[in-house]
Amino acid sequence: MGKKDVNAIVSGAGWIGSFAGQLVEDLEDLGVSPEDIHKLGKPTKEGRSLVRACAEKIAEAINGKKSEFLRLLTGGEMLVLDECDGVNTIADAGDVFNFIDSDFKKWGADEKGPATGKTPVHVYEMEKNGTYSQLFGSLSSDLQKLCLTQDQILCFIKKHRNWLRTDGYGTFFPFRSNDNFFVASVFFGSDGRLRVYVHGMTDAYVWDAEYRRRVVVSQLV
Repeated sequence: MGKKDVNAIVSGAGWIGSFAGQLVEDLEDLGVSPEDIHKLGKPTKEGRSLVRACAEKIAEAINGKKSEFLRLLTGGEMLVLDECDGVNTIADAGDVFNFIDSDFKKWGADEKGPATGKTPVHVYEMEKNGTYSQLFGSLSSDLQKLCLTQDQILCFIKKHRNWLRTDGYGTFFPFRSNDNFFVASVFFGSDGRLRVYVHGMTDAYVWDAEYRRRVVVSQLV
């Protein structure tokens, strides 16, 4: 069965047909076989399950992952990071921050990252007290999928600065360096300039939701 046959099965009129056609192309790009795509168009239990799985993924991309600790702020707005070459690190971003925690270098949290393409991100706000592990774990059991590179974190701060938490409270960004997970905590100082600290993901400190700190993660979950 070829691509033409699959398109004939799942396509319809107007925008539905366009959507179905794009879905077929994207599924094939992701390595799904034409035979498996064909199952989407069948009114069987397996076909309905596959359609439901697709719908859930689309809903998560638009509405964000539901979390008992976090409330999505960017539900109807798509925030996208530009392509990054990965060479920039927070420890050396003196042009962005007025203060940089020395622990970035002391703890080996200054590793350069890989090049990345355009990446959609979500911004959440705390609504229940929790540790880093609880906050990020409530979004995905695979922390790597939530992480941004340090270059992407810097890109977010430059491009979407208005989404950072103000009033002296932090915005948390998860990242990985030298096989360890960290959190970069970015906030505005009393002088209006940015400061950044680093903490280990396993830090047991419980953050108070009263101050509505924010969390920024990759949407590629």
